Amino acid sequence: MTDEEIIKCLQGPGKFDTKVQSEADALRIVRLALPHAVELPPAIAGKSYPAPPAGAKAWFQVHPPDAASGSGLPNLPHVKYVDWTRGKRKKGGSWGHVFFPSEEE
Repeated sequence: MTDEEIIKCLQGPGKFDTKVQSEADALRIVRLALPHAVELPPAIAGKSYPAPPAGAKAWFQVHPPDAASGSGLPNLPHVKYVDWTRGKRKKGGSWGHVFFPSEEE
């Protein structure tokens, strides 16, 4: 997919997951797609993930590999995003993950 196609999918309603080449690419694309979203501090494995501020309807955050067993998601680092400005899940909202390779790969 091109960056433009990914951006369109991130902005559209529903869940969308994709993989890009790097963390820098993931952040660049999410920032372009959701310029109104709050960027949260990166999540750290083994610690409580920082929560969005009260009332935030759109946010994104870099997460370590944290896929639950059986989830079907790749166990890769990713940018998790949500945009509830047009409604929540199945009511116009957008959410998902932009995965990228681990630095070790």
